[in-house]
Amino acid sequence: GLMRCGYCSAAGFLRIYSDRALPIDHNSSDATTSSYLPFESRQTHERVLRVLVAAAIALPDDLVTGLLVLSLLPAPFSFEMAAPLLALPLTNNERRAIMRRLVNLGLLSYNASLQLFTMHKLVRDAARLLVHNLGLPYNETRRRFAELLVLSARRLVLPLISKNRMLSARLAWSRLSVHAVQLVNWAFQEVREDMLPLYVSMAWDLMPLLSSSCSSYTLQGFCQVVLERAQFLDMTLESAQLMTVLGSLLAESAALKRADAMLRQALEYFWRELKGPHQAVARCYKELGALMLKAGKPSEASKHLQQALEMLETLYGGASTELLPVLQLQVELLRRSRKYAEAEGVVTRALGICGAAYGPNDVQVAVWKNQLAQVVRQAGRLDEAQSLAQEVLALLQGQLGSEHPRVAAQLMMLGQLAAQQGKQAAAEQTYRKAPQVCATRSVTSQLGACTVGNLSV
Repeated sequence: GLMRCGYCSAAGFLRIYSDRALPIDHNSSDATTSSYLPFESRQTHERVLRVLVAAAIALPDDLVTGLLVLSLLPAPFSFEMAAPLLALPLTNNERRAIMRRLVNLGLLSYNASLQLFTMHKLVRDAARLLVHNLGLPYNETRRRFAELLVLSARRLVLPLISKNRMLSARLAWSRLSVHAVQLVNWAFQEVREDMLPLYVSMAWDLMPLLSSSCSSYTLQGFCQVVLERAQFLDMTLESAQLMTVLGSLLAESAALKRADAMLRQALEYFWRELKGPHQAVARCYKELGALMLKAGKPSEASKHLQQALEMLETLYGGASTELLPVLQLQVELLRRSRKYAEAEGVVTRALGICGAAYGPNDVQVAVWKNQLAQVVRQAGRLDEAQSLAQEVLALLQGQLGSEHPRVAAQLMMLGQLAAQQGKQAAAEQTYRKAPQVCATRSVTSQLGACTVGNLSV
């Protein structure tokens, strides 16, 4: 196919195939399939992989980039799934042309009746090997792949999170997470100047996703090595972004003094470079407020969170969902300070924002309404809290079904409210409705607490 399409001559292909630097896994690329093959079959498997890797390297830039990024998709996949990943061509016709050329080469197969594409497992293995074992001759391919990986996460996963479609986001991220972890590991070997913006973008934009795939200590090390390189190159804004992310990770690990110094230095850098309201400055204020809250300094936490909120209101308006993370922290701060009336006002505002953005029956609305029930409960208005908790339960059952863990958690809260009101029989009855999936020791202990001396369990 390479020779027929004029992409490579026989001599050119053999030169690539015989290159000792060619990425290849001599221990078999996939232990689940090839490790149990006879020796001759394993040799054949390795040779086929070598041919495919050499073929991928021989392809033109647009095709090898397309091949690498399409290997991230589950099989089978449609053109609509692939198009957001193929970011370099500007039109759908160009994207279709790339996929059609890969089909002509045999690297993709196409089912016309279903309008679905499939990539053979060996081709996927070859793409994985090319990315995983890229040597110095293939650094440009590594950079392009990293760009497309970050772009894929931005276009596929982050929009799902912003729409509160968390399960879909987790499924989409599961296809990218292995390669993202690989990029993190590359940083410990070398942070080249041309890769630095990509690493900064990963840390700034994708950290919530990376946190689900890497340990906190690994991510702290990743941010530290990239930060050292950014500071060496005198990249002040990028350094401030990395300091903000690293400060947040340090706060989660209870290294509060280091986190405080890191975040304050980041804030200084941001003001020096941006000289005005900016989303990055607001994020730094928010992280500093969260840190002060964790450190038990409510007055400082309140000041920084208010600064973050005012800046976000200036940038996005008072009804933007960008305000919700800061409002959440404010509610936590006010509840800890026993300022329940103020906390109720903040929750009511957040409920209005969620209702306007997601609709009145969205799960996010249920989450905030549950927050309101908790605040009202702490204020001692148990009947009102019970009514709100019932509304939340109905919302969750309508959106998630009666067997979801969130429904079980809400039933537990209703049981606690009933027990707090002295309605022991109603509390036991509510606890027993919790789905089997969440019938843990906590359920048993709650049952015992509400029935001792009153009912037999």
